[in-house]
Amino acid sequence: MNTLDLLLLLICAASCLRLLTYRRRGARFRRHISALAYLLILLTGGLALALLTGQITAADIHPLCMLALSLLTAATWYTGGNVSHLMRILMGGNRWT
Repeated sequence: MNTLDLLLLLICAASCLRLLTYRRRGARFRRHISALAYLLILLTGGLALALLTGQITAADIHPLCMLALSLLTAATWYTGGNVSHLMRILMGGNRWT
């Protein structure tokens, strides 16, 4: 495992863990937002596990996808794991509220 593999593993794991540890604290439950959060957890967690087990390497992933994952992780931590706020930031406007 090289440095880029390790960096991508940490990025994916950080995003997955932040989404897993989100607490609603009075926020409304919306089924479509929860489904999207579940898909994001599967995507980032599955990619982290694949990197950890050596099934794929960072060389197999396009650099723009790595950049998108980095931005997703930064936005996830910025919003505290709230996918509704995350979508508001990424898509712009109040469409997801």
